[in-house]
Amino acid sequence: MYSDIRSRRTPIPTPPIVRMGTSLLIAVGVAALSTDLARGIQVGVMVGAIAAGLLLLFGHPYRREMKEFLEARNAVIKPQLGQVMPLFLVWLALMVVPVFAPLPIWGTVLVGLAVFGWMYLVFPHVDGTRALAYA
Repeated sequence: MYSDIRSRRTPIPTPPIVRMGTSLLIAVGVAALSTDLARGIQVGVMVGAIAAGLLLLFGHPYRREMKEFLEARNAVIKPQLGQVMPLFLVWLALMVVPVFAPLPIWGTVLVGLAVFGWMYLVFPHVDGTRALAYA
């Protein structure tokens, strides 16, 4: 089973700028909630950063390549539970981090790094590019 997973190559990998940019923007959004800024500013930064990340994700031309790849194979990839489950930890961070606010600057940086690392790690599963290997 594991060798089958490792042997399948992702035909259209997520562009590094999208993977890093979206991961960074989501991390900034979560980390903003750990600062001592006014709650309205925290929420504004969070919403703006996450919206910009989603815009980068869904607005990049590689999404068109994914669609063309699927059409050429007469395949359709629907959103799966496995694509959404990795986002649970980000949602949990969005709910828990404000409880500990304001964190010292090193705490905010650690929150941002943790969310960035997690999002970067699971990004191909969340955006659906890894599923193309099974189409």
